[in-house]
Amino acid sequence: MFKFIGSVVKEMKLTTWPTRKQSVIDFFMVIEYTVFFLIFLMIFDWVTQNGITSAVQYLLPFVRN
Repeated sequence: MFKFIGSVVKEMKLTTWPTRKQSVIDFFMVIEYTVFFLIFLMIFDWVTQNGITSAVQYLLPFVRN
């Protein structure tokens, strides 16, 4: 158990942590990607919904006969 904890501490000392500037840059990159995919999914959902609605409205008269 103590050997494991010692190796964890040793590994943590080898870890390089990002600077505050790099953390802020990474944070805003995550926000940018989130907004991008949010907009992409909204557009995809809108196109899909309107496409299915239009297809059903177009094909409905043929089904009724």
